Amino acid sequence: MNKRNGLSRFLVFIAFPIAVSLTCGYANAVDDGARAYWKGRAGTNAVSIQYLNLHMQGSAALQFAPAQYIYPGADVEADMIVVSYARHMTLFDRPASLLVTLVEGSVDADFDIGITPPEFLPPGVVPGTSFSQSASGYADPVVQLDVNLFGTPPLNAGFDLLNYEPTWTLDAAVMLGIPIGEYDSDKVVNLGLNRYYGRIAFPFKYHFRVFSPGYMSSLEVVPSVWLFGENDDFVGQKLDNDPMWQLEAHWTHDFTRHFFGSIDLLYRKGFQSEFNGVDVGSDIEIGGIGFTLNFQVTDNLSLRTSVSSNVFGDDDLDNSMIRLQLVYGWHRAMQNMKKLGSE
Repeated sequence: MNKRNGLSRFLVFIAFPIAVSLTCGYANAVDDGARAYWKGRAGTNAVSIQYLNLHMQGSAALQFAPAQYIYPGADVEADMIVVSYARHMTLFDRPASLLVTLVEGSVDADFDIGITPPEFLPPGVVPGTSFSQSASGYADPVVQLDVNLFGTPPLNAGFDLLNYEPTWTLDAAVMLGIPIGEYDSDKVVNLGLNRYYGRIAFPFKYHFRVFSPGYMSSLEVVPSVWLFGENDDFVGQKLDNDPMWQLEAHWTHDFTRHFFGSIDLLYRKGFQSEFNGVDVGSDIEIGGIGFTLNFQVTDNLSLRTSVSSNVFGDDDLDNSMIRLQLVYGWHRAMQNMKKLGSE
């Protein structure tokens, strides 16, 4: 084998964790995504751009989850653009990643006043009438730190990836939402939440088959809990929410070296709302199933699409999501080796 071909094969092998694994859903509106917690070499960077369409038809439901655009007695359509930057690193001698996410978009909601609790009605709207609200602009930015606890050694150099043959791995991830998004206290529908919120998650992965592009399969399970601060000005009232428990799972499989798919599950429960200390509405309970298809366009660029819909939980709520996503990843050493290989 000549030097150039050997270098090219090496680059293809070490490139695969860069462009396919660095994805994350927006806040608690959608899942993180298949292979979101796969580790890349320390120093790897990635930029992700997502388009999300969320449709929540809940005209007979009393559930309320503003970050998911679920409102009592309302049909909601949301269109979002999500831009994320991720950096892989070594932290405490463990593989880690830092993710920053910005969101911009619009939300339109049509309310059925006949069942909407009065506490959810904005000023000037009285029971017996119908109304619509919309919001557009920027949502609260999100920061997440993920650190591997077991199963993945530090990946500081190319030979670390060559020797990497994982079976099961366990991470700890902490996410924080910063309340600087656009918010109008006289409106029910907003992109910002006017409060801090966060999530603690423990992503677990089990890898099957040979850990090489075209042969990989995995089972990924991410249990987590969301915690919410107080919104001290929600249509003139204080809004509190109980924690929300979430379970996300993906069964992924490589069909070819450049193409993988997954079956996805997302279950959420809890989040009872309180206005001025009094329970209003009901807990959310949503269980959705979908699929993901990911195509590796180049060593650096991947294209992904996901579709999901709720299939169990509250019978009065229909919840669906469509995702289109581009991920571009790079590492300085890999780019330099590519240049050498092209000479």
